[in-house]
Amino acid sequence: MAYNVPAIIHRIESNLIALDACSLMGLPNIRADLALEAFTKDSDNSDEHDAEKVNFQGGMGNNYERLEFLGDCFLKMATTIAIFTLVQEQSEFHLHCERMALLCNQNLFNNALDVKLEEYVRSMAFNRRTWYPEGLTLKKGKRPEVRRRHALGDKSIADVCEALIGAAYLTTYETHDFDMAIQAVTAVVKDKKHTMTKYSQYYEAYEKPKWQTESPSADQLNMARKFHERMGYKFTYPRLLRSAFHHPSYPFNYENLPSYQRLEFLGDSLFDMVCIDYIFHRYPGADPQWLTEHKMAMVSNQFLGCLAFYLGFHKSVLANSPAVVSDIVGYVTEMEEALLAAKEDAVRAGKTEADFNRSFWLNCGRPPKALPDVLEAYIGAIFVDSEYDFSVVQAFFDKHVKPWFQDMHVYDTFANTHPVKMVGTLMQSRFHCSDWRILVRSAAISGGNSSDGAVGLLGDSTRTQDVVCGVLVHGKMLAHTVSESGRYGKVAVAKKALAILEGMDFDGFRGTYGCDCVVEEEDDASHLEEAIGSAI
Repeated sequence: MAYNVPAIIHRIESNLIALDACSLMGLPNIRADLALEAFTKDSDNSDEHDAEKVNFQGGMGNNYERLEFLGDCFLKMATTIAIFTLVQEQSEFHLHCERMALLCNQNLFNNALDVKLEEYVRSMAFNRRTWYPEGLTLKKGKRPEVRRRHALGDKSIADVCEALIGAAYLTTYETHDFDMAIQAVTAVVKDKKHTMTKYSQYYEAYEKPKWQTESPSADQLNMARKFHERMGYKFTYPRLLRSAFHHPSYPFNYENLPSYQRLEFLGDSLFDMVCIDYIFHRYPGADPQWLTEHKMAMVSNQFLGCLAFYLGFHKSVLANSPAVVSDIVGYVTEMEEALLAAKEDAVRAGKTEADFNRSFWLNCGRPPKALPDVLEAYIGAIFVDSEYDFSVVQAFFDKHVKPWFQDMHVYDTFANTHPVKMVGTLMQSRFHCSDWRILVRSAAISGGNSSDGAVGLLGDSTRTQDVVCGVLVHGKMLAHTVSESGRYGKVAVAKKALAILEGMDFDGFRGTYGCDCVVEEEDDASHLEEAIGSAI
């Protein structure tokens, strides 16, 4: 028993150090086990989830990986709600930029350094041979080794910040209380655009725009009534619902309503959060790499487009663009045929039509971006209309989304067929190159019918802002494209890059792009995961 005392004291000490760090951030009530998990880095590459661990430290308990996965999503949701609430009458693109300034790794890293948070990270395993109680003088025997320094990368420190948010979220999870997690977000972002310490303060800061509270027209009331009958949620402000279906090409002055872009920006983060919360708790033993890859199926535009079709949202889209309308009609025709085939297959198998294979959408084409957008905008609209009641988002997920993902293993290979991952795999396995990136930049505003226009809330809704996406290899352009959105642009440019890379051999690639990378497997794996995560 005496031999266990040093290890026990070391673990107690580690818990106390982690709790000290939480107190330093103004979060003294985080559960002790979660606090320690958030500050534990058990290898040099803990954040590289699919790579072999380097200098793995055994016996340290759970590390911050899963908490970081959860905290990262809550950070996105919290900052999105704050930006949506405080930054009025700005385009979706402007909101993205404002949010990025808050949640980027560099901001988290700098704020952590300000309070010396890195000193509290537990990255070294217990060593029985050299351990000695601090504060006591050794009179005889082996001298304890000089205090060692641990090496932490910028991203590792930022990940600890996100893990701290995850720990705060889980501490009060059973009571459905977000306040502690919100305090954690405020502590790590340190920005005037997120000063909230209670969830209720979000809606308290929201000023209803005039267009939301104006008296609805007969058409708007009729639309709200039909959606209430179909979806179950009754809108207090029917004009919010109508706005969620206004494509950017639909002129503002027709109904004095903005397009769905701001609501879509909000709904996207809310939907991400409810999906990640679901798979996080349903698969408590799954590693973050598995969670990330399966989350991709749930939040993909391919599934969101299918769900929008299945719920009949395509019938309510208001667009002043023949191209958008034509794309929606073509997609709906394909989906109707695929759904009918899935139901017929179910009947032939002795089941009812309602028991059709819910993964039939995997074999269908890419939806017009307007359909995923209006679905996310609808989620944003019910959230705002309900005075920021997250339970309505949860109810939407439970009723309309969860039935599609009863068996997540159906989507085990979904990420493997993603063009961005295929580019990363090719770069890693064939060319051993690590100096490549997929970059996205906004293009100049021009007239057109793009469904991702970055326009002012009260601006000309026919003006659009496309994005330019490019694959850079050692600073040289491999492929580029112009798209209506960053998400679709990354997929399109990855497909172009694949077409080029498939015809190149190792020597030709190195000669063309001046590649001289000597990359370890774990470095490639880390880069690949980062590319996939940013692609969605």
